[in-house]
Amino acid sequence: MCWSGEASGVLAAVGLTTAVYVAYKGESKELWIPLTYFSLMELLQALTYVYINLCDNPNNQVLTMLGYLHIAFQPFFVNMVAMYFIPESVKLKIRTTVYALCSISSIAMLIKMYPFAWAGECVQGVEGFCGAQTCSVSGEWHIAWQMPLNGLMSQPVEWLFGFNWGLHAFSYILAAFYLPIIYGSWRFVGFHYLIGPWISDVTTNDPNEYCAVWCLFSIALCVSVIKTPIRKYLHVKKWPFYQTEVGDSL
Repeated sequence: MCWSGEASGVLAAVGLTTAVYVAYKGESKELWIPLTYFSLMELLQALTYVYINLCDNPNNQVLTMLGYLHIAFQPFFVNMVAMYFIPESVKLKIRTTVYALCSISSIAMLIKMYPFAWAGECVQGVEGFCGAQTCSVSGEWHIAWQMPLNGLMSQPVEWLFGFNWGLHAFSYILAAFYLPIIYGSWRFVGFHYLIGPWISDVTTNDPNEYCAVWCLFSIALCVSVIKTPIRKYLHVKKWPFYQTEVGDSL
């Protein structure tokens, strides 16, 4: 295991310090609020390392549950950043609908969390965050989370090309990736995919570790769109669903 609680603590401090600095400098809250949220996740992971692999420890179990809850509400903050890169006039028209859809996604993820007897069990080794008990354990190089999630959408769904990653993954993908594409923030989605799912996929083979690695790199994602030249290339002014070409302000 290459990562450590100290490393997570340092990364969390860097993220929170950067968030405070850019907020003080008057940057948009749509950038520094998500950075703060994902930095708090890294702080949560730093605390988790204190109890790593102690599956009978209540602190381990509570921190694991908090990790899942953090992920369940991430689509709000992903879309907050994504809407920063579309025209202001478009954002003002759609943001209530966008956040309402994020709420539905979060509810779906919370439903997946409850062990309904009629829903069966999640498939270990296939779904992320799936295990026999609520516990944070050592992954290949970072934290691997596991919870006894139910079996909603755990079996291959024929009309979704055999999708079998669970209701939580399905709802997250829809809200955090497809939804921003629909309203035009496709450049941010592409960058998010590279820094999130792709880099997680190439650095670990453990589906339970996937989320923790993704959250770790989310801080780099947020800092990149705030403090590097990448930011200027993520703005979108034209999209088929826009009535006309519009600027970034009303």
